[in-house]
Amino acid sequence: MGIAPEIRIYIEGMRSAALMGILVFLLFSHPAQGEEQASGIQNPKSSFLLPKLDELTRRSMKVIQETEGVVSVLLPDQTSFAEGTQILFFRKKGIRVEVIATGKVLTEERDPKSKALILKVDLDKDAIIKYPAVGDFATLLSDPAGAAETDKEDRSDFLLPNEKGIKPLNQRPGYFEVGWGLMFGDLSTSTTTPANNAKASSGYRFGILHAAYFSDFFPVGLELDLHSGTFPTSTFYQTNVSSSERVMILGLQYRLPPFFNRKLEISPKLTLLSDRFTTGNGDENLLSTTTSGLGIGLKLVANFIRPDWKPLKGEFPVKFQGLGLEGVYYPSLSAKDEGVSRGTESVGSSGYSTRFSATALAWFDFIPFFKRWFVQGSYGFRNYSLKFSGPTTPESVPSPVVIPENGSATEREADLRIFFGVRLEDPVRLFMKEKPNK
Repeated sequence: MGIAPEIRIYIEGMRSAALMGILVFLLFSHPAQGEEQASGIQNPKSSFLLPKLDELTRRSMKVIQETEGVVSVLLPDQTSFAEGTQILFFRKKGIRVEVIATGKVLTEERDPKSKALILKVDLDKDAIIKYPAVGDFATLLSDPAGAAETDKEDRSDFLLPNEKGIKPLNQRPGYFEVGWGLMFGDLSTSTTTPANNAKASSGYRFGILHAAYFSDFFPVGLELDLHSGTFPTSTFYQTNVSSSERVMILGLQYRLPPFFNRKLEISPKLTLLSDRFTTGNGDENLLSTTTSGLGIGLKLVANFIRPDWKPLKGEFPVKFQGLGLEGVYYPSLSAKDEGVSRGTESVGSSGYSTRFSATALAWFDFIPFFKRWFVQGSYGFRNYSLKFSGPTTPESVPSPVVIPENGSATEREADLRIFFGVRLEDPVRLFMKEKPNK
C-alpha cells in the first residue's frame, strides 16, 4: 500500500503546515476534507477532534522499549507485518498528536515470559524528530512491496519540517567510544648539525589510549589519541640511555553530510599536537625537546555499515565497518629544547601526518550495557621539519663541540597500531531522551 498520488501532492503543498494533518490523512483517508482536518487538529473546538484522537490511539500499537535505535512495539493478536514494512511513530500530547519518527520492520519476536508478540522496528535516523519512548504509539505507514522509490523519498522528507530550529542538524549517527591498544614503530632523525643526531630508535613501543565523541544532534566530533612510555636510545659514544615520550593529539571535526548513499563521509578537522621527548642524556647528541602546533586536515571514511550497527536476530555478530584515511598539515610548529639548545626560535618549522585505518564491529548481547565493541588497526607516520635560529646553548661542562646557529632537522616517526574498545550511543541523547506525556 504506497502513498496515493493525491496525498503526495497534498504533502508537497502543505510541507510547512502541521504534521498532524498528514497523519489523519494516512489513517482515516478523507482526501476531500484534508485542509479542514489539518486545521482542525490544531483547534480544540473542532467537533471531530476528540473522537478522531480516541480512534487514532485505539487503532495504534504501543511502544514498549527503544534501545540503540531499535523500537519494540506490542503487536496485537492475529496481526503480522512483513520485514521492511514502514511504521510511523507519534506521541499524544493532551488533545494534540505529534509525529516523531518513522522506521521499518526488522522482525517479530515472541516474549518468553508474557508470550506477547513484539515487533522490532529500525528507526530511520534521517526522519527522527524525537526518539520514541515507552507509551508512544505506532501505526502502519505503507507496505514496502507496493511503494515506489519516489514514495519512500516522500515519506522521509515530509517528516522533516523546514523550520531551522526543528530540522536535525546532523545526518550522521552520534556515538561515544573509548579504546586501548599498542603501537609498534621506528623513530629516525636527520640534522645539519651535530645536535640531536642520536635521536633514533627501532624499539618504539607504546601503549595507546583512544577516545572519541560524535554528537547525535550537531555535526561535530572530538577525538583524543594519547601514547606515552619509555624506550631505549644510545648516545654518540654508544652509551645506552633511557628516553621517554608523551604525544597527545586532540582533534575537532566538522562532519559534512555523507555522500554516495551515505557510504562516504568527509570531515574537515582542526588538530592540536603536543609532543614531549625527554632523555637522560646530558650532551648535544640527544636532547629533550617539546614540540607543539595547531594543524588543519581532512578525514575520509568509507563505511560499509553504520557506526552504530546492531545485528538482526540470527545475524553474525561481527562485521567489517569500513576504511579511513586522514591527513593533517601543521603550518607552524614550536620546538623548544631543554638544557642544551639548538636555538631560541623555531620560526619556519612545520609538519604533517597521515594515517590509514580499518575498523570492525562486534556485538556481544550477553554483556550488560557494553554490547557494541570495535577493533581498529592503522598505519601512519608523523614528520617534523624543524628550523632553529638565535643563540645556541652548549653543554654546561666545558665541551669542544659548538652547536652552529641556524641549524635544521627532520624527525620522522612511523608506526603500526592496533586497539580495541567499546562504542556506545551518544550519551547526551540518552540522557536528554524526552518522556511522553500520558
